[in-house]
Amino acid sequence: MRNRLIHLFSYSPRKRAAFTLAEVLITLGIIGVVAAMTMPSLISKYQEKVWLSAFKKSYSVLSQAYLRASEDYGTANMWCAEKNTDCGKKYFDILSPYLNIGQIWGYDRPNLFNKASYRDLDGRGMGPVNAFTTSHYKFALSDGTVIGISDISSQDINSALLQVDINGFRGPNQLGKDFFYFSLIRRDDSPVVGGYSLWWLYDNVYCKTEKGSGWWSGGGCSLWIISTGNMDYLHRNLTLDEWQNAVKNLLLDLHKDSLD
Repeated sequence: MRNRLIHLFSYSPRKRAAFTLAEVLITLGIIGVVAAMTMPSLISKYQEKVWLSAFKKSYSVLSQAYLRASEDYGTANMWCAEKNTDCGKKYFDILSPYLNIGQIWGYDRPNLFNKASYRDLDGRGMGPVNAFTTSHYKFALSDGTVIGISDISSQDINSALLQVDINGFRGPNQLGKDFFYFSLIRRDDSPVVGGYSLWWLYDNVYCKTEKGSGWWSGGGCSLWIISTGNMDYLHRNLTLDEWQNAVKNLLLDLHKDSLD
């Protein structure tokens, strides 16, 4: 009996601890529920970053082109003295040498524009009456950005209004997300890419997702992004005062010190 080892517990390498099938299924189920709860938020945040990055790129490209064009032709208010819809082509002719043009449609509105189905930020359809109309001279950059230029001639203002789809026709084709308004304006006689704000100085119009009585809801969101560098309005409703205070330096030069 000497040197005999007494084993209180027997052990076999074939008997190892393992999860049962039920435990595996429960674990996978929990993982699936958590993923279902978090994935939409992650996808939304990722998409917002994609839109924001594309917006900043488009803004930079247009700003550089406008700056270079203004060195030869002055600010956009001097580009077309006639103040009519034909100014869109004249604006394009002056600006296009400083852009990488991919395709030109002119004043035509091919069916592919109708298929895009543009909407306001509050979800209402814009239709062909408001999105890339036949009064806009339309073209695309080599990276797919779609742009339409028309004239702003109301209230003795003569400048270029741009509708810009920062990701082409891929969608969601909605104001404040991938579709924006820009203006080639001046500030202290210097060229500035801003926004034509006179249409968007009222509640339910400027940059909010709530249903509003105004038209072109979300038309002022480009001003907010230029001023703040974010798309906060997608997560909360901005107040009109908050929006006005943020964008006051990006308004058309009306020789006024306030929005009143």
